[in-house]
Amino acid sequence: MLDLLLSPWMWVVFFLVHAVVVVILTVLLKGRFREDQQAVVVWVSMVSCFMPIVGELFGFLAWFLAKRFTSEKIFEDYDEYVSYEVLNLEPVRHEAKRSVDLLPLSESLTLGTFANRKNSILQYIPEGVNHQGKYLRMGLLNEDHETVHYSATLMNTLIDQYERELALAKEQAQSRDLESLKQLHQTYARYIHSDVLTSIVRKQKEQMWLSFLLSIVLLYPEEPWIYEGLGDCSKRLGDLEEAAGYYRQLMEQSPTYPKGYTKLISVYYEMGNWSGIKQTIALSQETLDLIDLSEEDRFVLHVLGGNVT
Repeated sequence: MLDLLLSPWMWVVFFLVHAVVVVILTVLLKGRFREDQQAVVVWVSMVSCFMPIVGELFGFLAWFLAKRFTSEKIFEDYDEYVSYEVLNLEPVRHEAKRSVDLLPLSESLTLGTFANRKNSILQYIPEGVNHQGKYLRMGLLNEDHETVHYSATLMNTLIDQYERELALAKEQAQSRDLESLKQLHQTYARYIHSDVLTSIVRKQKEQMWLSFLLSIVLLYPEEPWIYEGLGDCSKRLGDLEEAAGYYRQLMEQSPTYPKGYTKLISVYYEMGNWSGIKQTIALSQETLDLIDLSEEDRFVLHVLGGNVT
């Protein structure tokens, strides 16, 4: 009997029979397990084929420990890792490098190198910065002849461009439809606010702007931008009483439009009408919801209303 147990052929037969039994049981029993458990069953059977008895014991022990102490957190962490969008800091680094070399536009035109002045005149000013004419006049006063040349050339180019835009807007506004009239109003505003005009020509354009708005206010008496424009024109021409009247009309026509309140407060401040400011602020607190206002309008009405926290 002992010789039979020690025979190599006996062990070969045992391994083969054991493997066949394990495979058959695996095929028969695998379907009874959940889909996420079937891979474990196959793994246990494969280990058992090469390690009889020990493989089954080791497999069932691993199964028991996995059910008792397993955690899905590793899979959740992996999902988060896969879906995590890595912040690419390379563009930020290059942007920071460019920002280090930036100068305020006024300093670039007066204190910077010629390359900075040229770059500011040709690249930044035409892109629509506010008060383009103010910066170009700084260039005209520079001692460098090329800077003066670039400034004068761009000044003339911008004036020609605004004139063409104004002529086109006037032509389109002949239809008298609301959209084309509003476009002409905005063109006047951009042209005048650009500061590229001399004081005499600017005053002429402001008069033309005011006359245009007066000619359409009866056509569209409920449009708030018309009253706002009339107030802005009157204020620029120095008629503060007239400007205040248009802003009051704007508030009556559109009580929820915040610019009517802030611009009326500005005019009252220049007039020294403190009681008018107080009344306007009180009215704004009753009518407007500060949450819906822009940051600029909210600051003015919030602080002037006494809410400084």
